[in-house]
Amino acid sequence: MKRILVGVDGSREANLAIETAAGIARSTGAGVTLAYVVPRRPPPGAGQLAPDLVRADGLEQSYTAGLLHEAEMLCSDAGVTPDTETLTGPVAETLADLARSDGYDLIVVGHRGRGGVTRVLLGSVADRLLQISPRPVLVAR
Repeated sequence: MKRILVGVDGSREANLAIETAAGIARSTGAGVTLAYVVPRRPPPGAGQLAPDLVRADGLEQSYTAGLLHEAEMLCSDAGVTPDTETLTGPVAETLADLARSDGYDLIVVGHRGRGGVTRVLLGSVADRLLQISPRPVLVAR
């Protein structure tokens, strides 16, 4: 195994995925890439002002930078120096495309826990990724 792709979103489950991937990377000597996918926003509707879009983009960029910095620190604390990627699009499809096009050997994502009867179900991103990924997917719990 040479390359591991980790989908991050700032959740507790994603942090577990980072720690899991870092452990695998430490054991195998694989490189780790932390990827945050920004979902596409719908085009501005009537009445949406350009300053509002600029302000939203600025907040999104700030959030993304902070999220990736925290993810990098988690990985580094586990003894692995990761690369980072910020992408835009549908999350599962974008991660699967990146894994395919850049030759990743494994994708690691967090499980999205649910309450009650649906607790046994995966989150929508993890579930979709398992269905469409051309590479093995590890869902950290």
